[in-house]
Amino acid sequence: MAWTEASIPDLTGKVILVTGGNSGLGLETVKQLALHGAKVYVGARSESRAKQAINEILSQHPSIPKERMQWLPLDLENLQNVIEAAKILSTTESRLDVLVNNAGIGPETFITTKEGLEQTIGVNHVGHFVLTKSLLPLLKATAKVPGSDVRIVTVSSVAEKFAPKSNNFTSIKDLKDPGAANPNDYASRKATFKRYGASKLANILFTKELQNKLTQEDANITAITLDPGPVSTESGMGIFPGVLKPVLKLVMKSVAKGALTQLFCATAVEVAKNPDRYKGQFLNGPDKIDQPSDKARNRELARSLWRITEEALAEAGISTLP
Repeated sequence: MAWTEASIPDLTGKVILVTGGNSGLGLETVKQLALHGAKVYVGARSESRAKQAINEILSQHPSIPKERMQWLPLDLENLQNVIEAAKILSTTESRLDVLVNNAGIGPETFITTKEGLEQTIGVNHVGHFVLTKSLLPLLKATAKVPGSDVRIVTVSSVAEKFAPKSNNFTSIKDLKDPGAANPNDYASRKATFKRYGASKLANILFTKELQNKLTQEDANITAITLDPGPVSTESGMGIFPGVLKPVLKLVMKSVAKGALTQLFCATAVEVAKNPDRYKGQFLNGPDKIDQPSDKARNRELARSLWRITEEALAEAGISTLP
């Protein structure tokens, strides 16, 4: 029997944060979580866009109490802001049951963050790295509560296979990779795909190493990553040429169907019943565990990525918990 929105269990009492929760897959995820009883924080930069998204859901589903969805100011490119957002959530709530690292960008041009990192990997990987580390104390505290089911879900993509073969995450320089050797090619479609692929590869490697560390610490937390499939969203379409977008929209999944995989990872009773089956895994559909690329399965590469990310943060003077 297919896993659908109707398969989501009662989430009453759970607190969940969804990054990029104001649009696309994030918005659909927020809606379904709230409909099933969870208190959901919408992580987004813009207060107006976040509140517009929340009001849109409330107008469609007036049965949802207003207090069940809250805006959390969160700009994943601004790492100090990310730390502040984690502090706000940690002081406002006594628990965090699920963190959904959903937000993602795919800029067509080569741009660097304030810390000098390539923007795509800076937002998609480093921003979520800082957020997750900063929220680990709250997540771990929740995991100690009897009957808890704590999960960290990170949205990746099969586009990880486009990551540059030359980038092995061995130094901070690899977090600044423009995706092309020639500056004249930095804005090419090929370079755009490579930068996006590198960030999605990082999402998988991050999840692998995160789960490894959590298991070593005996923390009762499940970290999962996934590919939502080809979905017609603003960020998902961003890496494709404009001329292809109308055609691609005809064959891509609806947002509702695309969100099912991350909803499964975040809520499915199957995961709660057999967490060891899902820990550190990559899913490409509800309950469909898949094998990413060889590079994405490389444990040493995962450890190296974690190390250079921490080195990049230290170099930038960014201090995260623990």
